[in-house]
Amino acid sequence: MHPGYDAFTIAARQNEVIFLILVNRLYPWLLIVLLALASCTGAPPRGPQPVLDPLQQSAQALVERGDHLAAAQLYLDAAQTAPPNQVPDLHLQAAEYLAQGQLWEQLGSLLASLRRETLTTEQQPRLQLLLAQRALALGKPAQALEHLQVVAQPEQLPDHGRRYYQLRASAYSAAGNPLEAARQLIWLDGLLDDPQQQLDNQYRIWEQLSSLSDQALGEILAATSSSLLRGWMELTLIARQTRGDHQQWERRLDDWRTRYPRHAAERALLPDLATQLAQPGARAVHIGVLLPLSGRNAEAAAAIRDGIIAAYYADALQRPALHFYDTGGNHLQVWGLYQNAIRNGAEIIIGPLLKESVEQLAAAGELTVPVLALNTLETPPPPDLPLYQFGLSPEDEAGQVANRMFSEGHRAAVALAPDTPWGTRVTAAFAEHFSALGGRLLESQYYAPGSSDFRAPIQDALNLDSSIARHRALQRQLGQNLHFEPRRRQDAEAILMLGSAEQARQIYPQLKFHHAGDLPVFGTSHVFSTSGGQRLDRDINGLFFCDMPWVLDSDGDWFSHRQRIAAIWPERDERNPRLFALGIDSYRVLPWLATLDRSGLAHFPGATGLISIDSGRQLHRSLEWAQIRNGNPHKLANTPEPLSMEGQNEFTQDTWRQR
Repeated sequence: MHPGYDAFTIAARQNEVIFLILVNRLYPWLLIVLLALASCTGAPPRGPQPVLDPLQQSAQALVERGDHLAAAQLYLDAAQTAPPNQVPDLHLQAAEYLAQGQLWEQLGSLLASLRRETLTTEQQPRLQLLLAQRALALGKPAQALEHLQVVAQPEQLPDHGRRYYQLRASAYSAAGNPLEAARQLIWLDGLLDDPQQQLDNQYRIWEQLSSLSDQALGEILAATSSSLLRGWMELTLIARQTRGDHQQWERRLDDWRTRYPRHAAERALLPDLATQLAQPGARAVHIGVLLPLSGRNAEAAAAIRDGIIAAYYADALQRPALHFYDTGGNHLQVWGLYQNAIRNGAEIIIGPLLKESVEQLAAAGELTVPVLALNTLETPPPPDLPLYQFGLSPEDEAGQVANRMFSEGHRAAVALAPDTPWGTRVTAAFAEHFSALGGRLLESQYYAPGSSDFRAPIQDALNLDSSIARHRALQRQLGQNLHFEPRRRQDAEAILMLGSAEQARQIYPQLKFHHAGDLPVFGTSHVFSTSGGQRLDRDINGLFFCDMPWVLDSDGDWFSHRQRIAAIWPERDERNPRLFALGIDSYRVLPWLATLDRSGLAHFPGATGLISIDSGRQLHRSLEWAQIRNGNPHKLANTPEPLSMEGQNEFTQDTWRQR
């Protein structure tokens, strides 16, 4: 019996066939007449239409009304009276309606009730796709990939694997591996025929590759032999390097076409992308800058001011008027200074810097010119307010530490952080992100900010105190001294270490002393100081940390830029290099604020990192990675190995065309 057809429907169709056979035997001329009449109706010719059985028709009608639960219930009700061999298919169809309606709790209950041994080889992959879809919706990308790994031959699925590759791409993207996400989408691209679907998918490829730094793209280009993937990555680099220069874009694109003839991007992406790249953001002719140039935050403000001025004089295009306004330490005067800057002709504002001052502007309810604030708010401003937020967010860095730790295969971690609001907040951000990926923060221990003895929190984090307690209890029972080597917990796979560079230099050696020398230690940019020097930083040899290109670049464009500034302005950058870089980017990104949310322009390569924007107009930075070796930071590959396709063959232009 055909799955989903009831006995009445099948019997009716059998009667139709028998009737036609009898007519053909007794009155063959009558059959010819009937067929002729059927072909001469007044209706226009129609292509083959999908035949829906009554159950499908009823379910589809409910779905069109948005009632996916009722549609699923129809199939569950039918399964109660259906023959046993039809029940699994009816249950799977019900589950697919639940997934369409994003009814994850009900879907979980239904999938848990399925008897997997009753599923056919064709039904097993459908189950794995549903399990993966639910895991992904619940923020468990690693679990989703495990379910998809079971699907051995996705090309034999009813949709030839389109949903399979979509889910894999989404899972890799959620797990912080944009390269693998792009690879899955490239496979998917060869399966799509609809022009709009192909354009949407190619923009997803573009967005995943655009989230990689120039360094990462260069490393992958050097390692891959796939001309199809190489073409995509080179196209990403060309668009990034020629941003706003339409003539250079066309020249570089002609050369790219020579090297990658008939590339897949020619069919959909390039015509649409070229239009976007030819439309740079409007440049302001007058910029106002609000900074606390006096008061206790004057030193930080001065570093940002110097970065803005450095970027201003490096601007190759016609430079705008630039005026600075001192907000001091009184956030109540920010609104008046904002209005004063507008009266003086400012078309856009950089600043303010302090959170209280940003809150003042956000509470105003109306901003007549856009603002690029140099801090972030805990409560999002109204969506129609032209208030952009750009800061050196430690929470963003904590999320990137979680991504890196997880992508290197570590699933369980312990954390050491200062007992301050900052330490608690950043640890919580790491824990939330790590958990969403599928990892676990086993333990969080906090140390006194002014302490130099970190023995107690380290022992607590590593469960050494329990080991010591067991040893003492055993000595008391036996009444003699025993040779003892403390044993740390064995479930921890990595350590998150938060704190300043000075604290890191004290904590890291103590971790080794307390038997954690074999565990990788990860930190945010705060654990490294550019003024520390090789001698001091030998104490943190082996430490992994993320930081901005301005700090880590030792031979690229940002290094050259630093050298030019040092020759003109000795020691200006060295006092607070990260805030100096924030000043550079706050000036350079201004013309692109209104276009950062476009698919083709979604990432801006800055001194502080690869800059993107979210729906709430908050700018985020993707950082680079380094490890301390011989007292110096050494940049690492941005995407950890392995970069495998998990058993899939490396794709080429020819294999793509065959799919």
